[in-house]
Amino acid sequence: MLTKSDLEQIKKIINMELEPLKEDIVLFKDEILYEIIDLRDDISVVVGYRDLIEDHEQRITNLEKTPLIKL
Repeated sequence: MLTKSDLEQIKKIINMELEPLKEDIVLFKDEILYEIIDLRDDISVVVGYRDLIEDHEQRITNLEKTPLIKL
């Protein structure tokens, strides 16, 4: 039969074994979080310039039709 002391020792051993895993999980979570933040920033830039991006073909066509001014 296990005593309280035995259970405490088992807990300590398990915690010691899981500590590196916890650290890996935290680091992985941080990496994912920073990637999401970067993606969110990219999306906000694209959304802000959506009109300019969507009609770029028409703008290019208009520029190509405009004659060059020679000085």
